[in-house]
Amino acid sequence: MRQRGAPRGPGWVGAAHLRRAGRPRVVFPARHGRRRAFLGRRLLLGPVGQDRAGQRRAGRQRQAGHPVRRHLDRRSQGGLKVKKRKILLIGLGAVVLAGATTYATAPLYWNRYFRALTVNPLEPPIDWYKPVAVVKGAPATPLPKTTPEAAGIDPAALEAAAEYAGARKSDALIVVKDGAIVYERYWNGVGPNTVMKAHSFTKTMTGMLIGAAIADGKIKSVDQPAADFITEWKNDERSRITIRDLLQMSSGLEPPDYSYAPWSSTIRTFLSPDLAKDNLALKAVHPPGTVFGHHNPDPVALSVIVERATGKTFADYMSEKLFSPLGMHDGSLWLAKEGGLAHGDCCMISQVQDWMRIGIMLANGGSFEGKQVLPADYVAAMSAPGKANPGYGFQVWRGRPFVKNRIYSPERPDKASVSAEPIAAEDAIFLDGWGKRRLWIVPSQKLVVLRDGVDLDDWDDTKIPNLILRGLAAPAAPQPEKAP
Repeated sequence: MRQRGAPRGPGWVGAAHLRRAGRPRVVFPARHGRRRAFLGRRLLLGPVGQDRAGQRRAGRQRQAGHPVRRHLDRRSQGGLKVKKRKILLIGLGAVVLAGATTYATAPLYWNRYFRALTVNPLEPPIDWYKPVAVVKGAPATPLPKTTPEAAGIDPAALEAAAEYAGARKSDALIVVKDGAIVYERYWNGVGPNTVMKAHSFTKTMTGMLIGAAIADGKIKSVDQPAADFITEWKNDERSRITIRDLLQMSSGLEPPDYSYAPWSSTIRTFLSPDLAKDNLALKAVHPPGTVFGHHNPDPVALSVIVERATGKTFADYMSEKLFSPLGMHDGSLWLAKEGGLAHGDCCMISQVQDWMRIGIMLANGGSFEGKQVLPADYVAAMSAPGKANPGYGFQVWRGRPFVKNRIYSPERPDKASVSAEPIAAEDAIFLDGWGKRRLWIVPSQKLVVLRDGVDLDDWDDTKIPNLILRGLAAPAAPQPEKAP
């Protein structure tokens, strides 16, 4: 038996260590495999619990009037009793065990989770998204360029927009008018061929592939029940969900819990290698078409429908219907696992300037350089107001009706994009990606504006498009006809 005052071995976690960490003054050994358990409890449960040897030792210390008793008594007076605390730890341990059991065979899940803790989880580096599927493009001739004067835009308006963007953590600002690049400005080493993280721009790509599948006769219409393809929903209330409900983000599926614990629904449905299984398992909590929520499970369900309807992988179908006909460079989609489902909700990687081709096609009613890439009636339907949220169409945002604080989910009204005024064009639509990434499209003006960058608080969501729209030259007044 170790004599009092004798040095402890290297595997010992003592009271001094715990006091420095702000933990209860409970002494217990952490030898051999118990060291890992100790670290795991600290990570997942917070205040350190006692192992069996530690419990016996604490009991002897209490009987001898050791200070640990007074310390624990003081803690219990201000909060939980020790017995309640033990019950709480047991309950939390059961939750952790259940989560660990669920993902015991999914090391990829834990790898992603712990890698996310080492970076900014909302802005991870591009190589964090692994594995990926390549979306093959067919690079064509570069987009034409013109001058602001030839395009009828005041150069001062473009410079003002660039000044606003450059002062707010932007990486790129590109303006296209009538299919030609009028203005481009880059920061932080970014250029036209730099790859960018598209984040939720990916959702709009998913919505467009539904239109392509309808044109191919693989889907009857947007009002077809989703359960025709997602058979997991056939025998419960989710059988009422239509493809339109998913496109308009109003499926009624349970919303995320906005927790970042590894067993939370927010993390599980995003990082899971079984992406389809975990997202399609969500229950219905609202009638379809009644509550809007900009949540990832809806576009994930759409990507499942695309694959099951077409019999092709999501990446291959995107290559065939969008990347190749638009002359885009190769891109990539994040896969749930090797050979698994591609994320239709987030994280597509593509070259910065290629997004202008997407915008031009949408501004032209689905046509690009004389080719009809998407049906014109489907593109028109994309920008029509949704039933649950008139400010949202088919996986794309609308500039009308104007709301000062545009929220993404009723569960998080504090998370909103703020605009001082409406976009100065009634028909404006836009793609919205994390980090204030925006692709504004104004069909009536054949105007497309891209802003790439990172997130910040000092942001007016309509400032850039309005500076440019107000810089458009006023059309010449019609001349009176001369008398014959």
